[in-house]
Amino acid sequence: MKKKFYFNSILIASSLSFMPLIICSCQTKKDNYIIEGSNAYIDISKISRIFLHRLSIGQIAALHNMYKIFYYYDNSNKKQYYDSAYVNDQKLYLRNANKNVEYKLNFPIKPSWKQEISKFDNINIVKSNKPSDINNFLNEYSFDEVDSAGDVNDEWYSILGDKRKKDFNRNNDPYFEYMQTVIFRLIQDTELNYSIMKSKYLINSKRENVITQNLFKNKYIQASSWLNDEEHEQHRQWFKKFLVIYLNKFNVNVGDVDIDWKNAEIVRSFSGTTDYIKFKFKDIKDWNGKSLLRNDKKNIEYYINGFRTYATNQKFGVGNQGLKEELPLFNDYVPNPLLEIDGMKFMNIIDNINYFVKGATDINYWNAKGLMYLFQSFKNEPGFFKLAVPEYKKNEDKEYKIIDFEYTPYFKTNQIFKAIVRVFKLNGTYKDYVLISSNFDDHGHRLKGLITKNALPNELKASDIYSIRADSEPIKQGIKLDDFIDKNNKNSVFRYMLNESAKKLENIFEYWNNNNKQNYEVANLLLAKDPFQLKLLASYLNNYLLAYALENKEGEVFSGIKRIDLNIVKLPNQPIGRLYLKMDFVSYANNQDFKFKSKNEKIVKSVYLYWNGFKGYDQQKYGNEYFTIDKITDGDN
Repeated sequence: MKKKFYFNSILIASSLSFMPLIICSCQTKKDNYIIEGSNAYIDISKISRIFLHRLSIGQIAALHNMYKIFYYYDNSNKKQYYDSAYVNDQKLYLRNANKNVEYKLNFPIKPSWKQEISKFDNINIVKSNKPSDINNFLNEYSFDEVDSAGDVNDEWYSILGDKRKKDFNRNNDPYFEYMQTVIFRLIQDTELNYSIMKSKYLINSKRENVITQNLFKNKYIQASSWLNDEEHEQHRQWFKKFLVIYLNKFNVNVGDVDIDWKNAEIVRSFSGTTDYIKFKFKDIKDWNGKSLLRNDKKNIEYYINGFRTYATNQKFGVGNQGLKEELPLFNDYVPNPLLEIDGMKFMNIIDNINYFVKGATDINYWNAKGLMYLFQSFKNEPGFFKLAVPEYKKNEDKEYKIIDFEYTPYFKTNQIFKAIVRVFKLNGTYKDYVLISSNFDDHGHRLKGLITKNALPNELKASDIYSIRADSEPIKQGIKLDDFIDKNNKNSVFRYMLNESAKKLENIFEYWNNNNKQNYEVANLLLAKDPFQLKLLASYLNNYLLAYALENKEGEVFSGIKRIDLNIVKLPNQPIGRLYLKMDFVSYANNQDFKFKSKNEKIVKSVYLYWNGFKGYDQQKYGNEYFTIDKITDGDN
């Protein structure tokens, strides 16, 4: 049986301050069920004193009520959590069944706050144990006023000052006795990793974030998901719990708040860049469950700020029309996920999508068609893509796997595509989500726009690229494929980009059995099933050639050439050192064709060509070009 040790609080306060204990007052009051000689412990697997040092006594009580941090051992030596905690006359009590146990903390804590008018007629926050009435926090502000500030900042305090006709003393960065201010401050501290929401404080004995491990910052999630989805109930509860903790920085004795989520509404900011959730309190209760909310305060509306909206042209936005997705967003399921990309032996990709983003006219700035081809080609390679399962999800989720990629209609510029992510559960079920390419990391990247001018890269200007702009006109008619290919023009964009594609593979030994391409047998490619070298070459061809708007109709981005397929053509008399290829220019099935491959696609034109320079290649006979064009045919001829 585990031994239990009982100490006098005066003796252990300094000499054993490292122990996770709270010590009982040696006082017995049978009427109040205060029991002498009981012992309680802090559950250091959840939280440590590093955090508790920063709380007031009311906040510590609120923390226990929300997360059960105090426990004891029962007569069977089993660990049991106290049912609840409360504060009376600045003393902490723990409740268990019909027993109320008074405890004295053996470590320093922060004092409570009180809002007062100074002798200079300013509004101050002072350290005080005087009680505050929660109803005095409940003041109504119009949405115009709330949205004008959008946060707790100079603008917000200017609005408060105009209403109160007084200045606010903000020395030492307090928050004040106004519910909307407290909400603003809770959200801001969370976003900025500030004050008691600083992650380095919210740790257990192993320096792990347990209490806030599933914290979902508002800037990463849509208000509609946060408010309505069952899987976000824990996040609504998190907001409520920490709101109670923040309120109890003042001596308000708030034990719980009951929020009317059912009738809450989503409100768009006037700027269109963020969303709010508007709500009312159904009740505010004290430590004993008794209502504190006056009837005249029940219809006041408050706003939770900072939610992400996609109905904007700003960062992460998809245009004013908003999302058009049948599946839920993966980043509404996992906050701020990072799609890790490991090129392995195929490409020297460093970490993530940033590898593919360059300057506007840089040929190595990848467009959606090129990246789509690359990702589709290697999506089934183990380790090429990785989405980590967060620690707090590992008790329910087995793995996250990308099963497909698709185009999207957003901005009508084809600069955003999406991944379909399958979440495999430990119980054998799965659920699919959408991850938009601008959310592959937290930078909000958009891919390269379509080049509308048949000109070499060094001749292009940013204005020659059709991309996302506030004043974008519909895309003009695309470049004719015959003009673009022009077999007789050795200096055409087509020839230039063919060569650039070949150069990407030419001198990388890993592609050619750790040797030069000149020493690599063509037979290796002929005998291989779906050789990765061909998939890489096709990806570069799609990226470089389809950076240009080929054959699209005026006003229709999703028309014209959608994809270039590359296939080996086996010849009866295989030439030495050369690989015969067929390059098919494939059209969209229609202007709503967002799949990588679809029914009713058509081959518009085919280019037959030799890929030169393999082992045994006769440069004197065939020349020193990377490719030799044999013939060009229309359709499937």
